[in-house]
Amino acid sequence: MTTQPRQTYPVPNVDGKAHEALEALHRAQERIGRVMAAVTAVAVVDVLTDHNRDAPFDAAHAELIEAADGSLHATGRYWTAAGEEKALAEAHGDQWAVHEMNEWVPYIGYDNEDVWKPLVERLEDRGGQRVYRLDLCKAAALPLD
Repeated sequence: MTTQPRQTYPVPNVDGKAHEALEALHRAQERIGRVMAAVTAVAVVDVLTDHNRDAPFDAAHAELIEAADGSLHATGRYWTAAGEEKALAEAHGDQWAVHEMNEWVPYIGYDNEDVWKPLVERLEDRGGQRVYRLDLCKAAALPLD
């Protein structure tokens, strides 16, 4: 007959704590999804207007591509309200513009897809990766809090 060892540490009361923590995480993921979708819309404007947000710009949609880890990345491709396809680097002449956008865009991804999926149109896959067209007007209108 074996005897049970003595308790080696106090057992915390975790009743409900795991659910509370998961709910807080879900709310935080939703918020980061909303904020980063809006940041993406603002970043496109910043690239096109050289950070003059009062200047006119013609972007209505931006292309995002999904990485293997589920995060999204800006490709630099965008569409005007008239449907004309353009490249941010050509419009701005700055190859680093998309790189700088992608400091923020990858926070949009699998963990908050319930926020951004209603804002996108799925395009044809490219190189085995999912490609989306983000509605910048809808993204910019998301509540930040």
